[in-house]
Amino acid sequence: MTHRSSLSVVSSLQGKQVFITGASGFLGKAIVEKLLREVPEIGGIHLLIRGSKRQSAQERAMDGVFGSSLFDTLRTTHGAQFEQFIERKVHIIAGELTQPLFGLDSDTFVSTAKQLDLIINSAASVNFREAMDQALEINTLCLNNIIALANYSGQQDSVTSVVQVSTCYVNGLNTGVMTEKVAAPASGLIDAIDHDTYAIEPLIKQLQQKIERIRQRFPNKAKQEQKLIEFGIQQSRHFGWNDTYTFSKWMGEQLLIQGLGKKNLTLLRPSIIESTISSPVPGWVEGVKVADALIYAYAKGRVSIFPGDDKGILDVIPVDLVANAALLSAAELMQDSKDYRIYQCCSGSANPILLKQFIDYMQQASLQQYKALPKLFAGKPNETFKTVSTKKFNLYMKALITYTWLKTSVARLLGSKKADKQMLKAQTTASLATLFGFYTAAKYRFDSSKLEQLSERLEKGEKKTFEVNAACFNWKTYLQDIHLPGLHKYALAHKKSLVKADTPVEGKKQAA
Repeated sequence: MTHRSSLSVVSSLQGKQVFITGASGFLGKAIVEKLLREVPEIGGIHLLIRGSKRQSAQERAMDGVFGSSLFDTLRTTHGAQFEQFIERKVHIIAGELTQPLFGLDSDTFVSTAKQLDLIINSAASVNFREAMDQALEINTLCLNNIIALANYSGQQDSVTSVVQVSTCYVNGLNTGVMTEKVAAPASGLIDAIDHDTYAIEPLIKQLQQKIERIRQRFPNKAKQEQKLIEFGIQQSRHFGWNDTYTFSKWMGEQLLIQGLGKKNLTLLRPSIIESTISSPVPGWVEGVKVADALIYAYAKGRVSIFPGDDKGILDVIPVDLVANAALLSAAELMQDSKDYRIYQCCSGSANPILLKQFIDYMQQASLQQYKALPKLFAGKPNETFKTVSTKKFNLYMKALITYTWLKTSVARLLGSKKADKQMLKAQTTASLATLFGFYTAAKYRFDSSKLEQLSERLEKGEKKTFEVNAACFNWKTYLQDIHLPGLHKYALAHKKSLVKADTPVEGKKQAA
């Protein structure tokens, strides 16, 4: 039977024309690099890149994408021919994700569409507190362009297959085991059309009307943006999601399922994406991600307490496994695109780690490696990172902010600035808790059994190359020997050392 047949990513994708969005992003780079390195016989990769007055789309691609350290392995492989290899395989399309037809003229849009065998959309705004209008444009409405691109296939009655990168957190405020299926709104306030689709058109229209009223009421741009951020959070929680990001990504899933007629589509949901486990190099990461924001703030002495559930699962997944999952699911679509599928690329079921264990590993490493990682650590940490319930955290923060404000006010009157560090610490803790508190107190576990079953179909020679199962690594080794050194080497490459002397991290002695 077809669903039991063996699957080769290389054979399925060689010769194919692939359109990719979000290539300048963390995951997008990983997908493009993996595709070029492991499927060098790919027919062509078409990257949608936004240009600017300072840089053309071509310049931005060569600098911001292919200039990344992630491509060093490919650069070494091809040597002096690297740029020629890129020019031969990659076609840069100067366009804008949110503009109609990506900002292309209709002839260019249609001619591009007719070449394609596959679309991988990894573009998104991952800002948890994005203004509602922006989140709606970037994570939901722009998918109408993806639908249009897919529907302009070169063959009659055929639709180009789409891999949409979503997020496990579209499961919103639901609880329990989250399986690889459409997430029902936790609120129950969005009308169902059938068992897997919901009436999002009237929902989007309602949101747009309210957005317009806010724009008219608050013409000042700064005030308008703040009100749209507040509106996004309020509406997201009203309908059953924690933040604007996850709400808009859920609406995007629905738009694609309905717009593509429930076929030619794979929704790939990663959890919290972090540094590579091995491919092309261990520890590569770009920027400070969700978990890293807490690690970095702790290392700088700005956070020592946070809301969270010690017994809860912190679902983190290396970016190379997610890139592998994107290409694996793409290969499956090349074989069979009759139905839509949902896969979750995560660690919560295959290799779960409790929040407490995650913190313990990080604290052990911080005491052992602070001298070796001076861009990450300001000195030897001398205080334990604690997690408490959300209720206790809120009470603690009220007391801390009040105490710090009084202490800072008195210190300033006396001409001292020492207490300002305490205020900075309180503000940093509050800000990070607002952004990430939900993700450290999760009330569900993500299941990835369907993705793991799909990976079992891989040809024997490709199983390791396109590994997607989180059971392939050890958490202590990954976090202490790969992730932290990688964070120091890659994400903080251009930062100066934080270390001033072999002394405790600044501000630690004032922590509660």
